Amino acid sequence: MANLNTLSPGPISTRSKALLVTFALALLLANIALLKETRALTQTYSNQQNQATWFLFHLSKELSELVGEARRLNESVINIDSTVLQYELAWSRFDLLINNKEADSFLSREEVRQYFISLFDKFIQLEPILVEAKTGSNVAANQFYRATQNLYLEMIDYVTLNFRVASPLYEQQQQKAYQLLQAQYILLGIFVLSVAMLTYFYQRESKFHRKQALSDPLTNLANRSALFIDLHQREKSSTPFSLLLLDLNGFKDINDTMGHQIGDQVLIEVSDRLKHMALDDFRVYRMGGDEFAILINVSELEEIDEVAHHINAMFEKPIQHSQYVRHLSTSFGVARYPHDADNIDFLINIADKRMYKMKFQR
Repeated sequence: MANLNTLSPGPISTRSKALLVTFALALLLANIALLKETRALTQTYSNQQNQATWFLFHLSKELSELVGEARRLNESVINIDSTVLQYELAWSRFDLLINNKEADSFLSREEVRQYFISLFDKFIQLEPILVEAKTGSNVAANQFYRATQNLYLEMIDYVTLNFRVASPLYEQQQQKAYQLLQAQYILLGIFVLSVAMLTYFYQRESKFHRKQALSDPLTNLANRSALFIDLHQREKSSTPFSLLLLDLNGFKDINDTMGHQIGDQVLIEVSDRLKHMALDDFRVYRMGGDEFAILINVSELEEIDEVAHHINAMFEKPIQHSQYVRHLSTSFGVARYPHDADNIDFLINIADKRMYKMKFQR
């Protein structure tokens, strides 16, 4: 039976869509920011590893040579000059490590910076012992040797622990990178969901507007535009069909005497009856005012007579309301495709002329 599908809910409000678009853009920007931070974290760690390799190699080399000189000093205080020179070289290496801007990336982690500053302080405390060893004190020479050896071993232990591939610092960086990656996945998922929701809303709104454009707001029947679309589709498929144009007799008197509100109720009642006629494979349209159209997939005269019988029978029952009881009738014209015309414009013109001929013959 013919019936236009119920219209989908109205369009989503402009404010809601704007908020959703803003939210989606915010998620996209957050994703980009997290991606940059993840890359920066990876790049920073790579730079730190490269700088660590460079600076720690030279510092450990200078301290290792200082330990060697301190051992010879412990054996004979005569070697004091070379020990003092090596101590000054190690001092310069410490100073370069802590105060040179090239080491900023390597020392960007506060715990690393604090460790090497603390190690440098311990190193500085060795100077008075070295000065005392210069006086020929074997005890000071021995103390200096043991202190430099302990300092060197302490640094080697720290470097081994924190700058190997699976070091705590590396694992901490890796954990942070993993958390950033998880946050990216979550935000990306929410972003995809937001875009999907926007797509759904716009598709639903497009469907709603299309149905609005092709339906009559009073009766919910398909309108004149929908009729022409269906006619051209049937023309392309060359399927035989019949077009009926209907005009209500007596409707103008209802509008004039009882008002347009009652007239609208009459149109709704007539539309409902037309939609529920006991016929197969047909569709009803409201052309405007009190004019209707019916498309039905029959083209033989006997079948057309049956359709006409159903239409006339529909108007035998009066239209009743608490304020009125009215009998209406209809005049209709029939044009068969392709028997009467194989052109849509000609077909409509034939049906229209036959409808008015019937109306004026009453």
